[in-house]
Amino acid sequence: MKSFGRRHRPFFRICAMDSRTGRDGRAIEELGHYDPMARNDSARSVLKVSRIRYWLSVGAQPSEKVAAILRRANVTKPGPGEDWNVPEPEPVAAAAPTATAPATAPAAEPTAPAAQATATPPATS
Repeated sequence: MKSFGRRHRPFFRICAMDSRTGRDGRAIEELGHYDPMARNDSARSVLKVSRIRYWLSVGAQPSEKVAAILRRANVTKPGPGEDWNVPEPEPVAAAAPTATAPATAPAAEPTAPAAQATATPPATS
């Protein structure tokens, strides 16, 4: 976790880092952020779950604080042979058409074949 924010307003970035770098040193990859002061629980921790599972699968060791955040978010290390990718949630489908909208679109008029449309008339001399 990289520490950001200011006095009385903490903010942390969750990063994959080399163990030899300092706490706020250069990160290999940023995997999310944690805002302990956020009022909304879903906004408190934003995680890239697929990338976190990848780093756990290749041997990354989370710190105690990050491990607690991952436990709360139900992020676990993938088992042997298990894919680390997590499918992205499908976007919510648009609402059903309203009563004023037509049920089907009107049929399009037939068009001429493309070959006839681009053909040029023979030149006369």
